[in-house]
Amino acid sequence: MKYTVPLILLFGLMASCRTQVDSPRSMNPAAAVRQKAIDEIREADQNFSILSEKQGMAKAFTTYAADDVIKLNDGAAPTIGFDSLRAQMSRLPANGPVLTWQVLKADASSSGDLGYTFGQWMLTKKDNAGKRTSEQGVYITVWKRQRNGQWRFVVDGGDSTPEPK
Repeated sequence: MKYTVPLILLFGLMASCRTQVDSPRSMNPAAAVRQKAIDEIREADQNFSILSEKQGMAKAFTTYAADDVIKLNDGAAPTIGFDSLRAQMSRLPANGPVLTWQVLKADASSSGDLGYTFGQWMLTKKDNAGKRTSEQGVYITVWKRQRNGQWRFVVDGGDSTPEPK
């Protein structure tokens, strides 16, 4: 009986202790803001690719671009500004190439208002004989949270890479 009270107190103390260590994000509000931004940027990038696959590159790029967008063009001058991007995209054929991509890495600033995605892209098209061909490469997209809270890309560019062997 004389050990009952100390044992109850000991078990109570043990029960009140966490058996799981808190992650740094749960202890640091800035880290939580950054992780939330990374998750949102990754989701925006994935949705951007899905829209490109389903409704075409023109629709996807004009939906996700910021007003002050810069699109790097392989072997050509960059496209600067939303109106220039829309004009560039309007020249794409309706049943043209299909561009999709996969995020490999995403990161964000500690303030949660700027970030980037890096990944691999694939462009599938038909040649003059109607045969399907594809190209692949890597890309980087810089994302900025807009005043309305949505993520829009401000810089996008990529490079072709050799086909894997």
